[in-house]
Amino acid sequence: MKINHLLICGSLLLLLAPTLSHAQQNQPSIEQLLVEPFLDDYYSNVVYGYEIITDTQKHASRYVGNSLDCSNCHLQAGTQKEALPLNVAGMYPKWRAKNGKRNGIGLRIRECFLYSLDGIMPPEDAPEVLAIAAYITYLSQGEVMGAEPEGRGVPTLPATGYDPNPANGRSVYLEQCSSCHGEQGEGIEEMPAVWGLDSYNKGAGMNGIREAAGFIWANMPFGNGKSLSQQQALDVSAYLNLQYRPADPRDSKFLKLLEDLFN
Repeated sequence: MKINHLLICGSLLLLLAPTLSHAQQNQPSIEQLLVEPFLDDYYSNVVYGYEIITDTQKHASRYVGNSLDCSNCHLQAGTQKEALPLNVAGMYPKWRAKNGKRNGIGLRIRECFLYSLDGIMPPEDAPEVLAIAAYITYLSQGEVMGAEPEGRGVPTLPATGYDPNPANGRSVYLEQCSSCHGEQGEGIEEMPAVWGLDSYNKGAGMNGIREAAGFIWANMPFGNGKSLSQQQALDVSAYLNLQYRPADPRDSKFLKLLEDLFN
């Protein structure tokens, strides 16, 4: 069974299409949608979701607390394999140990605002949440329900025989990463901050050494992924993990109370 469409009426309903080729033939590209003079509700949400992913600061600023856009982690607007691609609608709902509950795609989106964007969790019926959900389902069209899409998430690096070394990571960062992200991790021009108040907080998945290392190895330096050794990626990740960034919202009793009230 393969994902074909998404109807948003309070809850998210996945319909099924028979074949991948049929799904691809019947779905316009984002480029086509962007120039259409009129779109139905579904494709209007798809386009809005795409705009939020690529320019979160403009289109979802009321829920964002740092300077990041979704596409800083979900590269190429969520279409790049091994860079947290967003074609994952068929994998939800699923259990998530992070919050100890079965997550629908809506809750997963809302928590990204809380952690990766260091903001506040939108309500479940916020237009931004529904639009991102529509875009994720659009990207997921043709994927097999319940199966992991090819290139999902980031690579899990095998054991190298050495522990991650943040001192070595600093040297690699200054040589390979600082020209884009700044010597103090502040980000330069369109490149994102990787630590400090404008970066993701300690509750974000990217704050995990192994996950960040997989992302770094597969995709960094930008445009030249897999040029670092896996040990270098682990070392850089360990160095980033030591830097200052906003606290994990789960450590705040007040924010935890709000989260419980709205879930």
